[in-house]
Amino acid sequence: MRHLVANPLKAARVYLRLGQTAATAAGITNVGAMAERARRLLGEVARSGAPAEPEHERSVALPISPAPPTPWNHRISGQRRFAMRSASLENIKALKNATGGTVNDIVMAICAGALREYLLRHDALPDQPLRAMVPVSIRTGDEADPWTNRVSAIFADLPTDCDDPLERVQRCCDAMAAAKHQLDLVPAETLADITQTASPVVATAAIRLVSRLADRINLPANVVISNVPGPRVPLYFAGAKLDHYIPVSTIADNMGLNITVHSYLDQLDFGIIACRELVPDVWDLVDLHIEEISRLFEASGAVWAEPPRPPSGRRAVRASAPAARPARTRSTRAPRAVAAPPRPPRSL
Repeated sequence: MRHLVANPLKAARVYLRLGQTAATAAGITNVGAMAERARRLLGEVARSGAPAEPEHERSVALPISPAPPTPWNHRISGQRRFAMRSASLENIKALKNATGGTVNDIVMAICAGALREYLLRHDALPDQPLRAMVPVSIRTGDEADPWTNRVSAIFADLPTDCDDPLERVQRCCDAMAAAKHQLDLVPAETLADITQTASPVVATAAIRLVSRLADRINLPANVVISNVPGPRVPLYFAGAKLDHYIPVSTIADNMGLNITVHSYLDQLDFGIIACRELVPDVWDLVDLHIEEISRLFEASGAVWAEPPRPPSGRRAVRASAPAARPARTRSTRAPRAVAAPPRPPRSL
């Protein structure tokens, strides 16, 4: 906060840049152009009698174009659908080694392939690649409060317009590298300053505006994808061992789908939550993520570290449910005799 408070012109340029980005993404070009001209004018004023602005503050590129439309980028209802599946972390690492990417790149490629197949089955695949918002931690380790959350986000294209699994992996690697480079251009303190100095009135009004225009504009991102590294040692509660660490996140208007992946021990747990009205078949979607892992093994020629795991949870219970019991028939036995109530004693 001290950076923006000490430099009001810089704070004003930050707010104008945010306003320009939001207006351009909403298609309000006149407001976006006006904000851009005002931002440049303030920049000239700031540089007229002050040291040159650092290069990283002038070269940051924000996603200003709207993301392509999908079935889940609409106003959400109060109803939810949730699905979960697990995969072997060693298999993901085998794909990482075979393709030259990272575990996070493979996870992004899995999500891209699954979303592509889902949209194809619903005849809703756009020509342009989808765009994901990926939460990232901006903790430096020097925070006074070690338990404070410091989270920002990066934006990366998902190659849903590509039908080659290996090419999707490479494009995910390039997109994530470019997004991380943009994040590195802005210091973590500056990112925290923006959120701390934002006016609550302006932020609340912006949220309400997005909610009202949820069905009229497209946000710069289609889906939130989060890959969270978890503990590599077993966890226990009251002596009971934790088998899975299933993540459950949240959704918002115009972004009715969230994919969160959490690693625990030697496995990756996928948790997908969506608006029931927009993505009613979320169990099919989570199954497509596991099927995409098989496609990547087939395309890359990598050797499975572990055999594919059968579905667990709700799907497994349904598959292993016993056959329906035959209808009960009425018994032919004679009905039980019911003892008559005792007679009252005769009066003398």
